[in-house]
Amino acid sequence: MSRALLLAAAVDVLCGAYLVLAPTAPMSWASQEFPLYPAAWQGLGLLVALLGLGLAFAARNPLGHWPMVLIGLLAKIALPIGFVGAASTEQLPWESGLLLLAFGPPWWIPFGLILRAGARDNRARQTPPVLPLDMALSLYHDQTGADLLTASKRQPQFLVFLRHFGCTFCREALADLAAINERLRTAGTRLVLVHMSSENEARDLFQRYGLADVTAISDPDRVLYRAFALRRGTPTQLLGWSVWKRGFEAGVKQGHGIGWLRGDAAQMPGAFVVSQGHVVAQFIHETAADRPDYVVVAEEGVDQAEFQQGLDQDGVGFGFQDRLRRLLTAETSDRA
Repeated sequence: MSRALLLAAAVDVLCGAYLVLAPTAPMSWASQEFPLYPAAWQGLGLLVALLGLGLAFAARNPLGHWPMVLIGLLAKIALPIGFVGAASTEQLPWESGLLLLAFGPPWWIPFGLILRAGARDNRARQTPPVLPLDMALSLYHDQTGADLLTASKRQPQFLVFLRHFGCTFCREALADLAAINERLRTAGTRLVLVHMSSENEARDLFQRYGLADVTAISDPDRVLYRAFALRRGTPTQLLGWSVWKRGFEAGVKQGHGIGWLRGDAAQMPGAFVVSQGHVVAQFIHETAADRPDYVVVAEEGVDQAEFQQGLDQDGVGFGFQDRLRRLLTAETSDRA
């Protein structure tokens, strides 16, 4: 990558210097009259040479200086497009664009590959490590100062992981949860909203939806998201036709609208009931537009938590409980 950028920088500096020193040369090649404003060609040559110097600087760390590479790619796309537009209207002769063969199209693929590598590197740097579930739960505390792991041993915790606050489906989920919050309490769970924004932003938004008294956890580094195996969505999960259709319904018909991006736009949501530090019920979104029945998830989690507590009193470990639940589920499916 560094060699490619250095080579591109050398070409840009040479081409730019040539235009500065000989602004009439491109027209001479095309057997055309000298340009009326040679200073404009010299200015263009100076910009090209400065772009080359920027690329030479970016070559020291191609992945870290990806914005400079992006600027270079845009320039190498925009200038040929501009020339083609001018030549097609006979404002410039086609022959005067010989320099573009060295400046533009040959670099589109190398620069694109560098930008793709830079995006992957940036995503890898921003991705927090995956922690064990109990460790991740112990890192986050509620308003009383108790961590989520300890709280789950006192009462089933209903953790709802939200998308970014600008997402219309996030706002729809908040409206749905506000409408059933009392039913969730009656079912025996405590609602915990996990988000990627600051606490102040969350407080304002939750208060707007009538959820000011709900426990909220700010997780901008997505440590909890990853501990619960919530992944970043694919283009189909985020932008598929069903997502657009539901987005129109939630954003326009229901009036939730959209807002500024806060957090990772690709992060998928989910809902989990946690008891004794273990997940006893869950809903994993297949698309960003999925609308779960939170009451059903909560009630299922409470039933599983009571089942678990009953086995605990009989001295049966959680590992055996998990296997037993799977066996009972399999037998029920076979009978059905």
